[in-house]
Amino acid sequence: MSVYLHVTLEIHAAQLGRFLDGMEKTAVPFLEREGWRLAGAFVQRSGRLGNVIDLWELDDFQHYDRALSAFAADPAFPDFKAMLEQAVISETVVFASPASYMPSAQPSAA
Repeated sequence: MSVYLHVTLEIHAAQLGRFLDGMEKTAVPFLEREGWRLAGAFVQRSGRLGNVIDLWELDDFQHYDRALSAFAADPAFPDFKAMLEQAVISETVVFASPASYMPSAQPSAA
């Protein structure tokens, strides 16, 4: 059964473009090769402006550690990590399961 990963990142306003570029060119392609599925990626336009929210679908809880360990060993990771250290103010990581009213959580009527 899938588990969802909800990540909220508070980004320095001046670094938002750099962060989005790093996610698009480095993190997302790598994590998708590791089997993570990006279910949604959003930039807040109200509330705390510039917050980024990512929603990933993973196979299980261990999928998180496996993919991040592989990413940390990738040659592109040090530059990506340096960008994160400059761009990210805070990060909140939450694991969630689908609610009963989520369409994909419903058993199919076959």
